[in-house]
Amino acid sequence: MSTKNDPESAYDPFKDAATLDARSLRGVAHPLRWKILMLLQIRGPLTGKAVSEALGISSASASYHLRQLHTYGFITEDPDLGTGRERWWRAAYKGIRFPENLDTEEPELATATRMALTSRWWEELVAAVTLWSSQPHGWREAQFMSDQRTLLTLEDAEALGTELREVLNRYARDVVRAPSGSNDRVVQIQLAVFPSPHPEDTPEEAPEGGKEL
Repeated sequence: MSTKNDPESAYDPFKDAATLDARSLRGVAHPLRWKILMLLQIRGPLTGKAVSEALGISSASASYHLRQLHTYGFITEDPDLGTGRERWWRAAYKGIRFPENLDTEEPELATATRMALTSRWWEELVAAVTLWSSQPHGWREAQFMSDQRTLLTLEDAEALGTELREVLNRYARDVVRAPSGSNDRVVQIQLAVFPSPHPEDTPEEAPEGGKEL
């Protein structure tokens, strides 16, 4: 008998993910497009009116950003639901892969895209913190926030990233297919690992020939 964490029942959240390239990067380098894309991935097919109502934006704004997402291939029309008066949209992929080469090929767009994603994460975190104390017993204690500074070599950082991804993948499940009557809840996990951005934390390069004592 397999359990949720058994390899036999493992769910790959990036199995049907889109891989960004220099062109498609332009399609998601905007905070609102991330919101729309995530909304369609979670709630799936929606009209422009439904998107505008769900996100509290104008119909014109929703229509524009939906067209941009469609142009860059992130969403598609659902012909079975569409009529002559309204178009229904669905996400074309589940998840997004961000190749490392984009940081050298399109550094400004790569930064803009990460900023857009960070903006969405921040809004989700603020909403979670607002509800933190009102969560039911058990769930209130299970949630946590953590921030830690440490010293790592490049090899350590790479190993840490690999191990953290393995843990996340072990608990990955399809949030759209949660069985009815289940005790499962959708849980959002935010994770980031990066060198300290503070200049004083950046070691000075040793002079040629080694350090002077």
